Amino acid sequence: MVLQFRHLYLNFRILFCCSVLLWFITTDRALAQGTESLLFTLKQAQEYAIEHNPTIHNAVLDVEIAKKVIWENTAMGLPQINGSVGYTNNLSLATTLIPAEFFGGEPGTFQEVRFGTQHNANAVLTASQLIFNGPYIVALQAAKIYKRVSEQTLEKTEYDVKEIVAQNYYLVLLSQETIKTLKENQQNLEKILNESRELYRAGYMEETDVDQLQVTLTSVENSVRSMERQLEIAINLFRYQMGIDPDIKIVLTEDLENILRQIDLEAMLVKEFNLNDHVDYRLLNTQEQLAYLDLRRTKAEYWPTLSAYFSNQRTALRNEFDFLDFDQKWFPSSMLGITLNVPIFSSGMKRSQVSQKRLTWEKSKNSKDFAAQGLFLENQQARYDFNTALEQYYSEKGNLETAGEIFERTSIKYREGIISSLDLTQVNNQYLQTQTSYISALFELLNAKIRLDRSLNQL
Repeated sequence: MVLQFRHLYLNFRILFCCSVLLWFITTDRALAQGTESLLFTLKQAQEYAIEHNPTIHNAVLDVEIAKKVIWENTAMGLPQINGSVGYTNNLSLATTLIPAEFFGGEPGTFQEVRFGTQHNANAVLTASQLIFNGPYIVALQAAKIYKRVSEQTLEKTEYDVKEIVAQNYYLVLLSQETIKTLKENQQNLEKILNESRELYRAGYMEETDVDQLQVTLTSVENSVRSMERQLEIAINLFRYQMGIDPDIKIVLTEDLENILRQIDLEAMLVKEFNLNDHVDYRLLNTQEQLAYLDLRRTKAEYWPTLSAYFSNQRTALRNEFDFLDFDQKWFPSSMLGITLNVPIFSSGMKRSQVSQKRLTWEKSKNSKDFAAQGLFLENQQARYDFNTALEQYYSEKGNLETAGEIFERTSIKYREGIISSLDLTQVNNQYLQTQTSYISALFELLNAKIRLDRSLNQL
């Protein structure tokens, strides 16, 4: 009885250990499988790219640089304190001739005298404060505008990345849909070909018809392989824009039809265009403000500059190198002063600089006005393109339904021996072309929607 109990206990322990080991193996495999691929909707792909695209990272760093520039310009007007320590070894003191009569000697003769000590050291602490400086005041304002430029540049970069990610997302889906269509066509042709071979063996069909179907099937198979290679290229490009390593597998969880169903197509055409909402226009407007402040800063060069300073110095004069002997004296000196610098005459240099800055400001205004006109035209063109793509999509959708019905009727006629394989091949090619045209129209409609969203600043 005891032996049986021990045997059961041993079996239970073995079973328990195996279960635990199996659980760990299964969990590790699940985790490994979870890290093998990344799944993305379109929105998730855009959000991922915003976080990982190197161009975005550089734009974020530019914003941080702008913040440091603001503090750098601010610190220029805050108290500045500097310290210095100097040491001089007078290897040979200079000799000075003094009339000997000062020492009771004969007139017309000179006494050789040496002043100073061999070892000299000094420690100086200097503090300065800018009280008034016109260019400094304007530079503080310009630094904040510069930060705004970097932030708007970051916003524009994010829009660019979202746009290109969406385009590549659609491109991958287009390739996948095309491959799917070709493979469905391939399977259908294989089925018809097998049926035709049976009819040929039974003597109800000519060999030429079978060969013609084989040629068509081979052409479709080549198209499938070509599209699979193009799909791989599209995926690699998508990974590159997303900032994903090449060895990581990605899975797109949406399809073109699903994305299209989420869009209110008719509402897209009635959205209003607001120039001041467009990031490109806001960026140009900020750059114009920056050019104007640069003009003001140059004009401020005519204003006087007022600053104050304080200096405290300790000097040690020794004939021996004993500066660490604190019983020896260090001779103090200090001074406080104010400096007023007034520009008087620069031979027209400042006036020329002001003229250059004014012309630069005028250029920035012209660029902004010209860009505004371009943005209006871009929005109109985007609306026209979207409307055209929408009409083309509806047209191709109807053609696809008609072509599908024609192909079904033609396939029935072919099986009944009413038409030849050449007729079936022509109808099949027509149906395949219609499917491809429909997918392309859907792809172009989504891309036109991206361009319209970009012109409306609504990506």
